[in-house]
Amino acid sequence: MTSSTKNDIKNYVLCGVCLLLVIAAAVAWYSRPPVVTTEQYAPLPPIRETVKIKRVNVPGPKEIVTVEKQIVVEKLQLPETISRDANKQVIATGVVDPYEGKTNVVAVMDTAQGTSEIIAKQQPLPLLAFKNQKELGIRGGIAADKDGAGYRGDVYGRWTFLRVGGIYAAIYGEMSSRPEGKAMLDMSYRW
Repeated sequence: MTSSTKNDIKNYVLCGVCLLLVIAAAVAWYSRPPVVTTEQYAPLPPIRETVKIKRVNVPGPKEIVTVEKQIVVEKLQLPETISRDANKQVIATGVVDPYEGKTNVVAVMDTAQGTSEIIAKQQPLPLLAFKNQKELGIRGGIAADKDGAGYRGDVYGRWTFLRVGGIYAAIYGEMSSRPEGKAMLDMSYRW
């Protein structure tokens, strides 16, 4: 292989990586912020496949089993829109474990008994996903190298922009207390 052919291959790879970075940045920039926040309760959007399904009325129970409203509002710090409205009752609660993908949540009522439960199912991750995970950090400690041992410190950052299966692609940068800096493409496998 000639040196010009090697240079052409390097240029194509570099252009491909740059194009991938631009696409990942655009997807991250225009993606919606998360619906659920840590500040307040918010209604969840419906599961996409159920939006166009017709809503029907079914006969219900004489009474519905609810969670004692005054206590659950206080314990869970529910918004005033629920606590002040006598027509809104808490019929079930649940905790969904953290998961990188989406989790479908469905409330189910037993109309014979008047009890309700929440069921959840994690959706499998797609093979390819554009990410927008950012990390900034600082490290410090003692390090030993060819110049001897001493105190060292680093400031670093990582932007993970792509996932293919279990392989994550990121851009990594680091500045050290020594006169040294790094800017690298970071590839990692996570399980």
